[in-house]
Amino acid sequence: MNPARRSIRLPWMDLVLLGIGVLFVTPCFLAILNSLKTLPAIIQSPLGWPEPLTFENYRYLFTGVRLARPMANSFLMCVAVVLCLIATAPMAAYSLMRRPMVTGPFLRLFFLAGLTIPFQIIMVPLLQQLRLLGIPFTYRALLLHYVSWGLPLCIFIYGGFMSSIPRELEESAVIDGCGPVAVFWRIIFPLLTPCTATVIIFWGLWIWNDFMQAFIVMGPTKGQLVFVQLWRFLSDKYVKNWNHIFAGVVVLSMPVTLLFIVMQRRFIKGLTAGAIK
Repeated sequence: MNPARRSIRLPWMDLVLLGIGVLFVTPCFLAILNSLKTLPAIIQSPLGWPEPLTFENYRYLFTGVRLARPMANSFLMCVAVVLCLIATAPMAAYSLMRRPMVTGPFLRLFFLAGLTIPFQIIMVPLLQQLRLLGIPFTYRALLLHYVSWGLPLCIFIYGGFMSSIPRELEESAVIDGCGPVAVFWRIIFPLLTPCTATVIIFWGLWIWNDFMQAFIVMGPTKGQLVFVQLWRFLSDKYVKNWNHIFAGVVVLSMPVTLLFIVMQRRFIKGLTAGAIK
């Protein structure tokens, strides 16, 4: 390609990407802006500068709405689900990718099919199954659902990375006297750090931000996950407390934003792991 022609095209591409970036950043900026306003100021001028500037909305979140406990509950749920996925998905992927099994192709197709099923299709059967198990509208039901829902993608990520690990490492460990369990935990699992970081970020972000599935599985009047609680306190049939809603969105987006900023390199590395052997 002609260098002069390429130099002409690049600024246009930069402008397009900049415009797309502005589209993504603008809602965040408006949320921060309106979280510093009173409700009459938002109604009068949602795009204007906050006059007067107030931090009362943030104080109300922890005194009136009392979001501290729901935030702790959501954090504990994130930790529990991520630990369950890290403990089960790598072992399942290792068995599917490394161990000879008659049912191996069927199980790989089975888990892969799990990525294509939307939640709306299984919503009613899921609630019926949880009712038969005797755990409807409980934290155990939500934990079980989150783990089962996340297993197909986690197995897919771990399996793709394991295909790039040389089998000679396992053979050397077997010669040294390691059994299958020791080979996995001492040799294979430490090499899966990029995938583990991806699972932590992806599912931590998703579970923290989830509203629909937590609302349906736990019910609107049970459980105290953070976004369900925020909706419960700040929604009304006739009145919308937009100033508190904007402040809540800003506060609840900060933990996951910081997590992604700190671990974004490992996240990208984990997503591309196994793409090139």
